[in-house]
Amino acid sequence: MNLISDKSNKSYSIILILFLLVISKTVSAGSNVLFFTGGQLYNMCEDANPANQLACEGYILGVQDTIYSGYLSQHFDLCFPSGVTPSQLRLQASRFMERNPEMLNYAAESIIAKMLEVSFACNDENLPLTKE
Repeated sequence: MNLISDKSNKSYSIILILFLLVISKTVSAGSNVLFFTGGQLYNMCEDANPANQLACEGYILGVQDTIYSGYLSQHFDLCFPSGVTPSQLRLQASRFMERNPEMLNYAAESIIAKMLEVSFACNDENLPLTKE
């Protein structure tokens, strides 16, 4: 009977180890593709074509909404002035990238997150909105 218990324990141990390996791989999963660098996003934001400007604004809003939903929200809070528009965010992003050209080869998402953190950080006068 001990032999059966030992085999069962080994089987459960192997299954547990495999399960933990799968879980640890999923938890730390990332992506192997970078779609936009800061330089590519800057060119889109500054393009005279309104469709490209709107695509830039959509990208910025996507990063902001991702932050709002929890990604990076444990690192900083954002407080936007009342009435801020996507167009204003696009112009702010362009200015930020122009002032930080060394960042243009970084992932566009990280540049936008940094721009939002620097430009719209909460302070005593503008407390963050609570999520409902």
